[in-house]
Amino acid sequence: MEFTALLNKMIIFIALMVIGYVLSRRGLFGPAFTKTASSLVLNVFMVGTILSSMISTGAEHDIRDLAEILLLTTVMTALGYVISAAACRLIPMEKQLEAPAEILMATANSMFIALPIAEAIYGSYAVFIVSVSCIPFNVFLYSYGVWRLKGSGEGKSLRIREMFSIPLIATLLGILLIVLRVPVPTAIRGLLSSLSGATMPMSMMVIGASLGSVSLLDAFKKPLLACTSAVRLLVIPALTFFVLRPLTDDPALLMTNVIIAGAPSAVLCSILAIQYERDGVFSSEGVQHSTVCSMLTLPLIIQLFSRLL
Repeated sequence: MEFTALLNKMIIFIALMVIGYVLSRRGLFGPAFTKTASSLVLNVFMVGTILSSMISTGAEHDIRDLAEILLLTTVMTALGYVISAAACRLIPMEKQLEAPAEILMATANSMFIALPIAEAIYGSYAVFIVSVSCIPFNVFLYSYGVWRLKGSGEGKSLRIREMFSIPLIATLLGILLIVLRVPVPTAIRGLLSSLSGATMPMSMMVIGASLGSVSLLDAFKKPLLACTSAVRLLVIPALTFFVLRPLTDDPALLMTNVIIAGAPSAVLCSILAIQYERDGVFSSEGVQHSTVCSMLTLPLIIQLFSRLL
């Protein structure tokens, strides 16, 4: 994609985030709205996006294609955790911040940030790839990630059912439709397509509204957050590109994985940090810090690595 076209799309994303941020700061979008709207986006609009993309692209791909996508997204996800674990041992930090910092670096906001950006560039095929990445994302986060946050038996116990988020269930349903070649009625296709259309603008506005609840100035004063964001937004996508490049000759598959790897820290980082009695404020600031920075870094890494293909 030409840099000008990419920049225009990112300007739209940023403008929607700014609208959400301004409305939040003016008191029109409060915490209740952010919570309700994020739930609506994640559990309704994104389900429509996932199923719509899988129905539209499913006929073009077979089990071998699906296996390749699952393999590469699993490698990408595992690589993020390996790099983050190594970075935690190299970056000086307080002991109690090691676990939340590692999870901030390891987990990407694939659904709210990577999905709409990848879809804008590579279409429904990219949504298909991001959807499949939900599988390794949930497996790693709710196994190693939770174990890391719990520490020595601290906090609440892990419940296996927590792995099965609604987007993951939608992904598994979509895979089943592809494998069984189930015909989908036109009315349902239209409904899913309509829901899909709301995903990008609502996602960006919810992200912007969430920024209004945290002091961005405080977040940008902390050197540790600058380090975690650098690893999350620059180091991991760069290494992902060079590790995955020999494994596929599909540029859209490779670059969608790079976009996921270059997405900011997932909102779940702060939610799980609070749940397992870690530093919730630090994690929330880390999510917001990386989200703001990603609006600058994502266009750059997409343009740079697209030229290297």
